[in-house]
Amino acid sequence: MHDNGWFWPMGLMMVGWLLLAVIIAAAVWLAVGRVRRPTHPNESARRILADRYARGELSDEDYQRRLDGLR
Repeated sequence: MHDNGWFWPMGLMMVGWLLLAVIIAAAVWLAVGRVRRPTHPNESARRILADRYARGELSDEDYQRRLDGLR
């Protein structure tokens, strides 16, 4: 089939390029994930407050009072 001896080195080189592309894609994915994090300090506090309200840990009045305190 491939008697000229170039089959294995070229195959390994292709695997290397594929591995490099995966590493670059992972680095870009991680970098973009850092950019999408909340920039406003109260943003994460509001998210935590909403989660606690959704789980039923806070009453309507308590949620509203704490939310007003974040503004």
